[in-house]
Amino acid sequence: MAASSYTCIQDGATEKDRLLSASYGSRDLLGDGSSRPSGLVGSEFHRQQEEEEEEALRRKLKYFFMSPCDKYHAKGRKPFKLGLQLLKIIIVTVQLVLFGLSNQMVVTFKEENTAAFRHLFLKGYQDNAPQAVHTQMELYSHVYFAVEQYLALPQISLGRYAYVLDPGMNGSALLLCQRFYSRATIDPVNDTFDIDPHVNTTCVGLNPLTDGSVPGNGDYKNFTLEFYKLINVTIDFKLKAINIQTIINNEIPDCYTFAITIVMDNRAHSGKVKISLQNEASIKECKDPNVSGHAESYAREFFDVLVATVCLLSLLLCGRSIVRGVLLQHVRLLCFT
Repeated sequence: MAASSYTCIQDGATEKDRLLSASYGSRDLLGDGSSRPSGLVGSEFHRQQEEEEEEALRRKLKYFFMSPCDKYHAKGRKPFKLGLQLLKIIIVTVQLVLFGLSNQMVVTFKEENTAAFRHLFLKGYQDNAPQAVHTQMELYSHVYFAVEQYLALPQISLGRYAYVLDPGMNGSALLLCQRFYSRATIDPVNDTFDIDPHVNTTCVGLNPLTDGSVPGNGDYKNFTLEFYKLINVTIDFKLKAINIQTIINNEIPDCYTFAITIVMDNRAHSGKVKISLQNEASIKECKDPNVSGHAESYAREFFDVLVATVCLLSLLLCGRSIVRGVLLQHVRLLCFT
């Protein structure tokens, strides 16, 4: 690199004189005929003409593969394409950083809501501690606790959530289900068992209202669990929320729908029922967003347009260089065939 720069500086003046004396662009390599020597005729003239064409082609090839520094010394041409590439690298890097920060807020928002749901709907939940029950009364207690917390969510939650009436859940906002074997007779005394592995599912649906009283909402307390053949108990419901913290990064807030499933797993039939909460988030644009007095979001849109414009201009310049290289290759083939 140092040797190249040294050669660029040492041969700058002579290279500039040589390259400026040559024709570039779309000029005819054959010349206009005005400099034809009068004393040269026949084969000697043609030989000299071929030598001039060959020298001009060599200069064209050399100029085509020159670095921006060499081109600047040769013709005083400012390296605007190099500057454009550096600008593209900078603004694309900035855009990637902003995109990463935005995604980080999305992940953080989901994780924090999942932690909040576990504290809200799992009885006695402690961070990083496995949840499990060992008696029938404890299992009923956890089921009732989750349902009652769900019905009272607007009054107890620090977050702003909305219920979702999902047609895929029999038109109910919350679905309490148990899965169990069709038939199971287990007799440890005689070391015998009789099990039908087909699985049955029974469910109870609940629809919350502001007053908390809906016909049929008390049915979950009459929900009898078949412990001797129980596989698991699940509580499914959905909640809506809005991530307004994106306003800090001059972005329009997104709307989230959380699909929450509480699983009480009894597959092992070991006397220990494991309890877990799973949360799947879907994101979409909010309807009719309105952020009063916050015009900085237009700056983000302008920046995105700038990135697209610079990338498109860079693409055009790269395409032009490729086309010129192909044309120069055809000129070389014509001259040496």
